[in-house]
Amino acid sequence: MAHDETVTHFSAAEITEAIRGLGAAERLRLRAIARTLTRFSPLDPDDLAQEALFRAMQGTRICPRDLEPVRFLAGVMTGIVSDAAKSRKRHPETRLEALIEGGIEFADGAMNAEEHLVAAEDDRTQIARAQETKRRVLELFEEDLVAQTIAEGLMVGMEGEELRALTGLDGTAFASKRKFVRRHINKAFPKSDKP
Repeated sequence: MAHDETVTHFSAAEITEAIRGLGAAERLRLRAIARTLTRFSPLDPDDLAQEALFRAMQGTRICPRDLEPVRFLAGVMTGIVSDAAKSRKRHPETRLEALIEGGIEFADGAMNAEEHLVAAEDDRTQIARAQETKRRVLELFEEDLVAQTIAEGLMVGMEGEELRALTGLDGTAFASKRKFVRRHINKAFPKSDKP
């Protein structure tokens, strides 16, 4: 089915078709990204991946035509985790309730309205800075999908066998490619330039 070249985003039907066509390596990569993103979150990796797929297939999140489906879905998952973290910050009483009922007492360190505004602005600034850094790092490897996958995995805290499995490389090729990625990142972001 041909698509209109002037349309910049996939339709819900097109992204659904693309998702159904993902290969085993791409599905493995999605699972690994979900596991990494939920490492410090109460979210379940499978639930996170399912929610990202649902949002994409329902059209509530739209994918630009120039973005591969796995990277798009990774972005959707990152957004879901970020939204959940923000919600927990806005409503900390919901997660502390069980601890308080269990006999643990906390000092009253409630922030006033001004402190909440400052904290929210700091969060927005940090998120924007992190997104810009990620964009700049991924641009370094636009022509090399494997290097880009390694860089993206390193940025979300993946290491070792989990990251190697994501690339599909053998041990030697992976070590060489990872060294290549680190060299390029260190060159592009000298210590004085690192956020």
